[in-house]
Amino acid sequence: MTGPEPDAGLALRDIAPCFEGAIPAVIATASADGTPNVTYLSKVRMVDDERVALSNQFFSKTAKNLVENPVADLLLIDPRTYDQYRLGLRYERTDRRGPVFERLRHDVDVAAALEGMQDVYRLRAADVYRVVSLERLPFGRPPVDRAVLTGYRDGLDPGRIAELSVRLSRSPDLGTVVETAVEGLAELFGYEHSSLLLVDEDGTRLYTIASHGYDDEGVGSEVEVGDGIIGLAAARCTPVILGNVPQAAKYSRTLRREYEASGDIGPGRVIPVPGLPDAASRGAVPAMAMGQLVGVLTVESRRPVAFGPADEAILTVVASILANAIDAQRAHEHEARPAAPVPAAAAAPDPASGAASVVRFFGVDGSVFLDDEYVIRGVAGRVLWALLGHHAREGRTDFTNREMRLDPSLDLPAFKDNFESRLILLKRRLDEREAPVRIEKAGRGRFRLLVQRPLRLQAVEDPA
Repeated sequence: MTGPEPDAGLALRDIAPCFEGAIPAVIATASADGTPNVTYLSKVRMVDDERVALSNQFFSKTAKNLVENPVADLLLIDPRTYDQYRLGLRYERTDRRGPVFERLRHDVDVAAALEGMQDVYRLRAADVYRVVSLERLPFGRPPVDRAVLTGYRDGLDPGRIAELSVRLSRSPDLGTVVETAVEGLAELFGYEHSSLLLVDEDGTRLYTIASHGYDDEGVGSEVEVGDGIIGLAAARCTPVILGNVPQAAKYSRTLRREYEASGDIGPGRVIPVPGLPDAASRGAVPAMAMGQLVGVLTVESRRPVAFGPADEAILTVVASILANAIDAQRAHEHEARPAAPVPAAAAAPDPASGAASVVRFFGVDGSVFLDDEYVIRGVAGRVLWALLGHHAREGRTDFTNREMRLDPSLDLPAFKDNFESRLILLKRRLDEREAPVRIEKAGRGRFRLLVQRPLRLQAVEDPA
């Protein structure tokens, strides 16, 4: 029985979504005596118009068959249309280093990173095969018109990128910059679910400063650099695009079951990072300025294979523009002087009557709890504690960025202290929690503390 004739003009690049792994590929091999074997593959990487690469992690039977008989058939399925494609393969070589190996290693690391296993599971080698035939299999209906698909974009849209750049350039402060960025991604490019994380002062963590499209903003949530796909994008300063989140998660959980989870989660990581529980596609792109990591821009979609090469290009350009806008605002805020001196301390206004709220501060990590509910930690937590201390002792409500930046209790670095971004983070977190303590701007380089309820401050000693 003969199969269908190969489709004239059909090329590997025409079936690019099939290589995202949203639907596992199937590989069929045969031993020297013709005994067949069929198994699934988590990911196939397109090398060029004539070759594909497969991770050298097959079941022993498949590997043995390929040694005896170096040909295989590969079945790929387009996750958007469910069109099926059969590729005839012939083994060419095995790479243990070089660009093809690194690309496939990146794919494996991204999948493993969903469970924090990228430092445990290692790709051994990449087997490269020449594609000797490519055909679309009969499916009982005509092919879906690719023009109506909601998957890959055709390319960059300079007009929309220019519009977002103009909006960012008109933003008067850092808070407006980050809000304009996530809102612009939705309005101009259709990325309805996005978040922006900035790198902290010592470069080991990222903290969420803005998000769009989520029930919970997740402001203040943190990710270790190197942890998950967001941390992986930050650690390697390279985009991470994953179009097969459910399948990759299964793969990563399989790895997790084979190893003990290592490390403890600190008290300040109780805020979940914004995310869709049923996301099928995720992207994380580093935001770089002057060769330095400023943060990571993330997007999500419930559609499989929602982000293609054009999306990666768009997000990379937007992330670069955003990083430079953030750096410019930070430099401006750092040099700006208050519009007017802060008035001398006056008696604190009487807060609203009622039972006092207990504010607990843990100096070990800067965590602040309000009535036993976690609020924030780190620099932002120390800022809040310092402000409340001034308010309790001196009755102060008005402060300047400059004076707080010089407060030794905040333990800010002398260079790039990121105070403004921490203040924005704190303001949004208090608003999100509907806390009886709020922060509002009071002019350039100035802000005001609003206390709406009696507070009782408690500093907790380090349990150690």
